[in-house]
Amino acid sequence: MSNEIVKYENRLNSIPLRRFNTREMNLFFSLASRLRDQGTNEIELSFSQLKSLSQYKDHGERFVEDLNRTYHKLLTLNAATDDGHRITAFVLFTKYVIDRDNETVNIAVNPEFKGLFNELSNWTRFSLEQFASLKSTYSKTMFRLLKQYRTIGFREFTMNDFRILLDIPKTYRPSEIDKRALKPIKEELDSMFKGLSIRKIYKGRGGKVVGYRFTWKPEPKNANDFTSGQALSTSTHKRQNQRSEPMPDHSKAKRQITDADRNKLAEQLELLQALGNTSHTK
Repeated sequence: MSNEIVKYENRLNSIPLRRFNTREMNLFFSLASRLRDQGTNEIELSFSQLKSLSQYKDHGERFVEDLNRTYHKLLTLNAATDDGHRITAFVLFTKYVIDRDNETVNIAVNPEFKGLFNELSNWTRFSLEQFASLKSTYSKTMFRLLKQYRTIGFREFTMNDFRILLDIPKTYRPSEIDKRALKPIKEELDSMFKGLSIRKIYKGRGGKVVGYRFTWKPEPKNANDFTSGQALSTSTHKRQNQRSEPMPDHSKAKRQITDADRNKLAEQLELLQALGNTSHTK
């Protein structure tokens, strides 16, 4: 499990996983980890393999039900092409079989989407174990989106893109986005992206929130993990009539300094002074 890597073409990040819960996301990316470099070949995984990969804890028919729901939601993941003459839509997978008797799952990628998992030129790559350990669907999605730019250390979203990619209800006001999406993202991803900072982007006199800016310490470059040409244009760092402010760090509670703290500090200062005087007399 610790060595399992999920790797796919970046365009998969542009497809919102609408209404997927955390278990379904874990199952989907567990399957994705085994689809890499398999072409359109049908692959088979046992229930026990999938449970281990996805860190699945429940037992019995619940697992089959989650597999089935994941399958039906995968059917909604499609893409369309429009060349000006014809509009063509494709489903991501052409086969998905859940075998209760043999406790196996068989899946095959639609040839139209072969490039999502094969012969990759621009890709997103991350640890399946880290992904599965995240508790919030918002954290899981943002983890993937930031990993696409892991060596850049910067990613910016308009409010509209943020809502679409994270499948945030249209009824959520910015204050609700702070509480339900940004708070768990900051708390869960803080240890995975060094120096992670989330800033709101404002525009106009009214100070309307128009987007979010994520920054972190870039990860070391590695030819197997990142392809050149994915860096954001430097022009994206410059926005007219916009200002930003850091999100409050809810994970760090403020601590009051007590009299005991002051006394302890005074004792430490006296000890340092005594040590300094001793060193001068030698």
